[in-house]
Amino acid sequence: MSTYVNGLAPIVTVHGAGTLHHLAYASNSMVQNTVGTMPAPVAATDTTTVTNFVLGFSYTFTDFAFYWDGAAPATGSVAKSGVTWPVGTSWTNATRTPWGTSEIILGQNVESQVATALVRPNEVVVYVIPGGLD
Repeated sequence: MSTYVNGLAPIVTVHGAGTLHHLAYASNSMVQNTVGTMPAPVAATDTTTVTNFVLGFSYTFTDFAFYWDGAAPATGSVAKSGVTWPVGTSWTNATRTPWGTSEIILGQNVESQVATALVRPNEVVVYVIPGGLD
């Protein structure tokens, strides 16, 4: 099952407050890398509300990485595959999803890509799914 093909995008499921960090890089048209954040839409003291983020993409980039910095760990999946994996916790331990492959790469160090990225907080291609996935 390839990510970003036929509507199959990575979904990150989190519990409580925190921020999802997203990086788009490896442009196929010489565009600068883009990095940004999207906070979970819950109170800072919330530890239980479930938020699902769908990670979008741009045809300009061929590689994407992300991590979650909340108090509770996050899990990722692709569509409703039933397979979940842990989401990274820093740019030196990020989760990577190359466009058009079935690869989910854990523990990726993308710090050098972030260092050259245009910072766009709250303007990344990340969507919150209200009300859950059921």
